[in-house]
Amino acid sequence: MANQMTADSRAELGALRAQGGGRIVDALVRLFVLVCGVFVVVSTVLVIAFLAKTGIKGIREVGLAQIIGHVVWKPEAGLFGGVPLIVGTLISAAGAVVLGAAPAVFAAAWVTDFAPKSLKTPFRRLFEITSAVPSVVYGWLALSYLVPLMDRLAHRLYGEDAQVGGEGLASAAMLLGVMIVPTVTILSLDALARVPQSLRDASAALGASPLQTAFRVVIPGAWRGLLVAVFYGFARAAGETMAVQMVIGGARQLAPNAFAPTTTISTQIVMDMQNAMPGTPESDALYAMALVLLVLSSGVVLITRGLSARRSL
Repeated sequence: MANQMTADSRAELGALRAQGGGRIVDALVRLFVLVCGVFVVVSTVLVIAFLAKTGIKGIREVGLAQIIGHVVWKPEAGLFGGVPLIVGTLISAAGAVVLGAAPAVFAAAWVTDFAPKSLKTPFRRLFEITSAVPSVVYGWLALSYLVPLMDRLAHRLYGEDAQVGGEGLASAAMLLGVMIVPTVTILSLDALARVPQSLRDASAALGASPLQTAFRVVIPGAWRGLLVAVFYGFARAAGETMAVQMVIGGARQLAPNAFAPTTTISTQIVMDMQNAMPGTPESDALYAMALVLLVLSSGVVLITRGLSARRSL
């Protein structure tokens, strides 16, 4: 009997120890998650605060009127007209949305409601892999194959003696369109998958065809998620640097047409940062343009939230 009580006591003691160890592990995991969350929040706030501080300093140094109102960007001459950079960023990103985001949404709709089940998972895995391809690889492929093709197209449209070429907004927009397709497609798949199957079944029960169900029930039901996917693609395209730098030409001017070289905010920052000494007007101007890019990206997010909220009312 004593041996039995001793065995029971040992088992109870072991259970208590295991329970206590489990609580310690749980507390350590909670602490680790908390530290990670605080680190991400603090680092993000610090980056934004630093960019805002240096960007505002640059705007005061150069002048907001010059940054958003002048068309000549020539730091070595003290000219910091940011219009070509801003226009190049907006047009290339908008072109990417038209060429890439819209087809990506329809591709996701096809996979969700029309493709065989055996293709759904491989299709998603394929785009997950392509979304991880480095941007410089896209840029190198575009420089090797897309730019010569666009050069031939430009001379066919404008004539053999015209001052046009393969580098410019057309190549940049097409390249960015290809680059944002995987991301927009994956986000669109997630948005379409959240539409309840009961809505599809109800639509089919009312006699709607699969095409009618997709365009009148599924896509409207996933409107908010699809809108976020498209605008996220726009923000992704607006912030791309290395790939765009390889195909846009790097000319600090407003492009007279889609086949003339120009520049964007991010590519010009990369090209000028190595010659801009800290504390100089050139460096301050680059920080100011970085702040402008941040404001543009934040504006895209706010517009997305606003449109989604209005749609949900």
